[in-house]
Amino acid sequence: MKKKIIIHFEDLTTPQEVLLQELLQSFCVEQIEVFEDTTSTLLVGDLQIDVERRQVWRAGSQIELTPMEFDILHLLARRPGQVFSARQIYESVSTDFAAGSWSGIGNMVYKLRRKVGPDFIKTVRNSGYFLPTRR
Repeated sequence: MKKKIIIHFEDLTTPQEVLLQELLQSFCVEQIEVFEDTTSTLLVGDLQIDVERRQVWRAGSQIELTPMEFDILHLLARRPGQVFSARQIYESVSTDFAAGSWSGIGNMVYKLRRKVGPDFIKTVRNSGYFLPTRR
């Protein structure tokens, strides 16, 4: 008989995700649901990300972002230091995998950098993008 496990983590690191997958297999669990606190405000340097209202401020001034730009920034801010490939970002933030292409993520990150500042999102050549852990 398959069981359902619900785990509440604010952020999962890659090793935690691997552990959860191993638990799925070893306990014959059909699905693990991970819930995160979406009502919080994330602070990254002088960036303030209001997750509930989907708004971003820098040094007290609101920054207008498209929904996709906000989702990319939120993904990176939830896991600072973790490198995400363009494909991983696309699969995490896109609502329709079949209709789009992950190859446009680089352009979206470029536009996002222009809005929030070039020092917030770093590139790892041939790997992806990340937010530094400390600024």
